[in-house]
Amino acid sequence: MRFAIRFLRHRGRILPWRDVVNQEARIGDLPIEECLDAELHRYVRMARLFDAESAIYSNKLPELLDVRLMAMSPQAFTLSGFERIAGVEYAQSWLVTE
Repeated sequence: MRFAIRFLRHRGRILPWRDVVNQEARIGDLPIEECLDAELHRYVRMARLFDAESAIYSNKLPELLDVRLMAMSPQAFTLSGFERIAGVEYAQSWLVTE
């Protein structure tokens, strides 16, 4: 199933709502699974966005670690966790729509 994702934070800081709704959505498949994280030395629940056009995973697409479902409505849901950018971990939330 294809989803549209918009980021609610940038490097851990909350984005203004106008920036969230005006950003270009990233579209793709959104599997959520338990994976071993080599840096944390433990299993984490990970959400990954896969390009809808190719079956090849790209590290340019976002990953959300220790993902949790925070809110859900008929139109959208919000996932929360953290992202890793250049070895630094930041809080992140995704607004997910169809």
